[in-house]
Amino acid sequence: MNPHDATSHDPLAGIPRAESWSLLAGQVGQGTVLFCLVALLLSALGFGLAGKFPRLEGVAKALFYTASALIFVPFGVLLTLFLRDQLQYQYVFNHGDFGTPIMFKVGGVWSAQEGSILLWAVVTATFGLLTLPRAGTLTRGYGATYAIALAALCGILAYESPFKLLSDVVRGSEVLIPPQGRGMTPALQNYWIIFHTPTIFIGFGALTIFLAYGVAAMLHGDAKGWLAPARPWALFTLAILGLGICMGGMWAYETQGWGGFWAWDPVENVSLVPWILLVVLTHGIIVQNAGGRWAQSNLWLAGLPYIAFLYGTFLTRSGLLDNVSVHSFASMDKNALVVLRTFLVAASIAYVGLCVWKAKAVAARTYPNPVVHEGLHRESAYRFGMLLLALLGIVISVGMSWPVITALRGGQGARVEEWLYHQVVVWFFVPLMLLMAVTPFISWRAMGRAVLWNRIANILSISIGLTGFLFIGIMDQPWGVRNQMTETLRSPFGGTWPVVPVVAALMFLCLFTAVAALWRTIELAGKMKLSVGGFVAHAGFALLLGGLILSRGFEKKTRTFVQAGSPATALDYSVAFRKLEGKDLFDRDGQAVFELTGMGSQPFEMRPGMYYYEQGEELKTQVWPAIRSMPDHDVYLALFPPVTDVWEAPQPFRVGETRTIDNIKVTYERPTMTGTPGTTGATFGGVFRIESRGETYTVNPSLALTEQGPQPSMTRAGNEFFVLVGRMDAKDKSVDLRLMFQRPIYPIELFYKPFTSLIWVGTGILTLGGLMAAVARRRRRVPASVTDSGDIEVIEPREPGPNLHAPFPAPQS
Repeated sequence: MNPHDATSHDPLAGIPRAESWSLLAGQVGQGTVLFCLVALLLSALGFGLAGKFPRLEGVAKALFYTASALIFVPFGVLLTLFLRDQLQYQYVFNHGDFGTPIMFKVGGVWSAQEGSILLWAVVTATFGLLTLPRAGTLTRGYGATYAIALAALCGILAYESPFKLLSDVVRGSEVLIPPQGRGMTPALQNYWIIFHTPTIFIGFGALTIFLAYGVAAMLHGDAKGWLAPARPWALFTLAILGLGICMGGMWAYETQGWGGFWAWDPVENVSLVPWILLVVLTHGIIVQNAGGRWAQSNLWLAGLPYIAFLYGTFLTRSGLLDNVSVHSFASMDKNALVVLRTFLVAASIAYVGLCVWKAKAVAARTYPNPVVHEGLHRESAYRFGMLLLALLGIVISVGMSWPVITALRGGQGARVEEWLYHQVVVWFFVPLMLLMAVTPFISWRAMGRAVLWNRIANILSISIGLTGFLFIGIMDQPWGVRNQMTETLRSPFGGTWPVVPVVAALMFLCLFTAVAALWRTIELAGKMKLSVGGFVAHAGFALLLGGLILSRGFEKKTRTFVQAGSPATALDYSVAFRKLEGKDLFDRDGQAVFELTGMGSQPFEMRPGMYYYEQGEELKTQVWPAIRSMPDHDVYLALFPPVTDVWEAPQPFRVGETRTIDNIKVTYERPTMTGTPGTTGATFGGVFRIESRGETYTVNPSLALTEQGPQPSMTRAGNEFFVLVGRMDAKDKSVDLRLMFQRPIYPIELFYKPFTSLIWVGTGILTLGGLMAAVARRRRRVPASVTDSGDIEVIEPREPGPNLHAPFPAPQS
């Protein structure tokens, strides 16, 4: 036997060995994770014992700061491994490749499970470094809790490590570098992966702050001291986490091709529920600062956003949502999953137990005589609104958990459909939007309904007028009200409701909220700048929701098929396929060019992305939608993988058989053969008569024997089809026949999406307002005449009279 024969078939023969630095880097990365785990556990122990041994507090702080700083090392190592194409590491191999653009090499660091958990740990550590020095008298409890939470992430990373080597490239003491990696999943190769994932994980990481403050407040018996340092972080986290959620919706809109921003997918809801609970906590802090109320509730609320996210992380990383979500996650290492599940259960039981044991007593001791008002006042409005919002969070939590609930009951793990969410959420949406509009005009002191009417009457009038002008303006648009008069949607009471009145009512609520927030912003701009940011955020949120309602409520869409030379009609446009652009079919920047004509406008092109890629032995198509954005609407063209095969599968034919399939008549007239059977160069085939659309073609497709195996010829049938033989039986000469279009058919879906621009504008205003509020509350310097709630005495006249200029003046009393 030739000694070289074995190596000649070795797929790794001749490829380079990994350099020693790269192997050392992986060891440093994993070793640092283990060091941080031990240091953080010791830090938590030191903080816990510092009550009896005060000197340990300094040691605990030093360990915490050291571990939090060092957690950046494995992140930097992983980034370096991606940028240097060190494919010998399993995580880099699965999500990177030599040909991957640098932008996606960076995004590859957090594009999958191990890297995203490492990113979560880095962000959490960053906030720990920023907040622990300002924890004051709560330092011991805060530090111990934070250290345990960060240690849990290091414990997960100890098993779910991005520094594992590919077993196939380890040859004794040598480690080889594979010639190519699998590369990032094509659907993720979008610029949003650079911005969305880090942004939303900044929000997730910051949730640890409130868990730690809640535990510390109860352990130290101080229900008030944590509010001042936590409040700006709560406002910051609301803004950033909200921005991250909106970015995810925009990513879906630009890449998924279903024309929407939000589909109530279980993984989407995992990020929404913590944000909702944080909204409740933030408003609870406002109430507590105003008069000492809600102290006990806020201690409960402090840890719930973090626990909700931890639960959502378990759902998404455990594989429980694999068959019901459009998002996919690799199966987590079993030991890492045990660490995650154990921490989730332990954290939930410990926090709830601590609240049951301590929250009520600590709140009562801190606020022995909280301010109580009778009648209509702002706290009562907040209470009702936050109760509704908390219930909404619970409802969504049940919805995202429904696959698990149904699976435990013996089902297949079904998800809650989008339409059902809409049926339920509307019950919360209507009162919550009314409260958002009205509550800022309600005094913290008891006030009469006539006084409230005086404050909101003009705002209500303006909102009604704006709603009317809006609908008059869109009456005759192609997607406008006049064309929607007969359309209906599901009613929460059963049956259907007409679309136009429902959308009008929902838009009025959004406009009412936005106008009220703008009105309040103007009132307070020169007097109480601390509160301006919050009202700006309210206005942005209302615009965002208004854009979603109009975009979905009045959207028009149609699906059709386009072939080169055969334009189709969609939404009053004539849609023609022009060409494919790109270096080749595998060019990631490849585009399919369509020309749209009609609607009284000049012809314009839309260029959805399309390219092919190999997944194992299968050739797949990646497509992206094309969007033409205008101030009042988007034209949205979703392209689906082109249809090249006439039949779903090759069809078997016997000699002399005639069959009609999909209106195409095929007759197998006789078999053909050239050359010597069983030798290279021999061909087998048959003569077929094909009749389609009044045309008849006689073709002789064949199958040639080559050194690489049987190779079919692509035989033309006129200008319409390619004919291929896939198999021939040597005994009876039966064959499998495949029919392909010479001109592929492109399935497209065309949308009008009204006022999607409001979604982008609203997101920007919402984020800006949240950050303004966070910065304003960073250092509190409030005049004595101003309450902590942000109201100024002059805004609340002691003897208000009725507004005689309102369109419907309140009666004088």
